[in-house]
Amino acid sequence: MPQMEIAAIFLAYCTNYFLKAEGKLAFVLPRSFFSADHHDNTRSGKAKGMKLTSVWDLDKVTPLFRIPCGVLFAEKTKVTKKIPVSGIGGKVFTGRIQVHNCNWKEAQTKLKEENVVWFYTKQGQSSALSTRKVKTNNKTNIYKKLFKNGATLYPRAFFFIRLNQEMPPDFIDREVNIKTSELIQTDAKVPWKGLDFAGKVESHFLYMTALAKNILPFNLYDPAIIMLPLIIKGKENQKEINLLSGKELMKKGFLNASRWLQNAENIWDLKKTEKNKNVTLLDCINWQKKLSQQNLNAKYLVLYNSSAKDANATVVIRKELDLEFIVENTTYVLYTDEIKEAYYLTSILNSTAPNKMMKDFQAKGLFGARHVHKKILDIYYPKYDENNEIHKQLAALSQTAHTNAALYIENNPPQQELGAIHLGRLRVAIKKHLATEMGAIDKLVKKIIE
Repeated sequence: MPQMEIAAIFLAYCTNYFLKAEGKLAFVLPRSFFSADHHDNTRSGKAKGMKLTSVWDLDKVTPLFRIPCGVLFAEKTKVTKKIPVSGIGGKVFTGRIQVHNCNWKEAQTKLKEENVVWFYTKQGQSSALSTRKVKTNNKTNIYKKLFKNGATLYPRAFFFIRLNQEMPPDFIDREVNIKTSELIQTDAKVPWKGLDFAGKVESHFLYMTALAKNILPFNLYDPAIIMLPLIIKGKENQKEINLLSGKELMKKGFLNASRWLQNAENIWDLKKTEKNKNVTLLDCINWQKKLSQQNLNAKYLVLYNSSAKDANATVVIRKELDLEFIVENTTYVLYTDEIKEAYYLTSILNSTAPNKMMKDFQAKGLFGARHVHKKILDIYYPKYDENNEIHKQLAALSQTAHTNAALYIENNPPQQELGAIHLGRLRVAIKKHLATEMGAIDKLVKKIIE
């Protein structure tokens, strides 16, 4: 259980071993206990020797802790006890106190408390504690297993580049001057922060990718160019990815790419953490084979971001790109040869209802919901059916939305790098511009998910 928090073990241990019969306790705990998958046993009542009796939500109290939190009240019991269908009582606190750790006399004038009922609710394979009583839907979304997470192209300073020359007319059999992209430095972490490389590589090793910030509603904005040590083998519809080390590149005569990669491999071996001491640079970027097993033969990709308050999705059409597209870890992808299915899915992923329905199940940071991952795929909707009129209408609306979103970006190009605030504003602006299409999409999506 790699993500188990010691707080969960402590809660169960204290209840079982330190409480008298029917004894009670209350713990201030991370708010991940409300929705994280690895805390389902605590929420559902499967945890032995204890039952939840009340819940306080402190998410909207600031300043408090460095992470969102709440309070779980538990009671010792000899048998497992589920939260009843009617729910359990609790409170939601809101307010802004003057300082950290102020006393109750000062805090109580600043805080509001609301009595609520908490329900244990499920959506697909996810569960959560929620103040909304919703009908449980145990249907499995067929697309959940079809969407895949992209490759971990890390450290990014080795792979995310920009051209250090004028743009060539094409990328066929050229030697290209490149350098590390400045755009990745903002999010870089020690010991990789500040690394900067420059040199030449053969154009065979230039590819295209997208980070979460490149994915807007119905639009792929300014995708990144990357250098990767891989060769694509096979003809059309039979392409396979073959990764090469620096020495292997040298043996095949790719001297420029070999120098770039061997330099990266040397720095990786010098700076990698103890956790990665037995991991090579190629092992890192191909972790769980998320790079080598990517499907380069599908005509269309449906991409959405792994993190943010809402899912934002777009269709990538391979033949429209100058370089082969590789999917990166901050995004999820579905491969298809059916363009209408791709448009159908982006309609749903960008729509209001599923994004609202997943909110109780999302992890939360200090600024609200922050992870999408596969939570958006726990909402059930049917597979695309060419004979279903609603499905066809959603596909057509999405196609129109893609065209209009592209025109909006062309006429209103961002004037600065898309940091979190500017990115959020741009996504909102695009949906506002697409109000007609979004309104029609939202009405149709409600019909197929409810």
